Amino acid sequence: MSLGLLPDAPPGLPGLPVASDAAALATGCDLVLGHRDGALSLWHPGGPETPLCVDFAGGKTGYRVAADRVRHEKLVRAAGNMPENGVVIDATAGLGRDAAVLAAAGWQVVLLERQPVLHAMLSDGLRRAGALAQRMTLVNADSLDWLVTHPAVAQVVYLDPMFPEREKSAAIKKDLAWLQQLSPIDDEAGEAALLTAALTAAGKRVVVKRPLRAPLLPGRKPSHQLAGKTVRFDVYVTG
Repeated sequence: MSLGLLPDAPPGLPGLPVASDAAALATGCDLVLGHRDGALSLWHPGGPETPLCVDFAGGKTGYRVAADRVRHEKLVRAAGNMPENGVVIDATAGLGRDAAVLAAAGWQVVLLERQPVLHAMLSDGLRRAGALAQRMTLVNADSLDWLVTHPAVAQVVYLDPMFPEREKSAAIKKDLAWLQQLSPIDDEAGEAALLTAALTAAGKRVVVKRPLRAPLLPGRKPSHQLAGKTVRFDVYVTG
């Protein structure tokens, strides 16, 4: 995958510096990173798709984190009763959408993201997130390594491993396809290792988000499940 970096992209990221969107297209870049409408964004050079950015206040995420909506989220229910100063580790932060829901529900959320471009986009999103960002801490780290070296720091560990999406929505396909280009899907052994580390690190439970009909992660069976229309949450009680 070839990534074009416009002049206003953050320094130090892996990719090919390009002067413009047209230059990225001419040099065969698959994706280009730069600022659009004040947000660090990713898009297909010369393509018709809307650029992808991390936005915690607008769009679907803004709807999900609204005070009158967040308590109805199945993810919040799956996380269980929140203790005082409760901490969730989102070990697969991605675009941070689920982390924002948990933060809006009152949890302190640690977002782990190893991929440098996604980390930069998350950092930019948090810069624009207002008060919500006070409950979100972003860490550029490999989730497996971090969980192994930080045991018992959180009540809940949340995992949302990427899975080949079967939804028909073009927007979902675009987001998933671009994320997979940046950060390929883990194999079964990698998923099993991550679940094992999460089970060791979580004080109360591990929550795993899966497509509704996807197989369980390899290893231990969940204690219970919460199912929605298209996804389910597998809950592993640890304490």
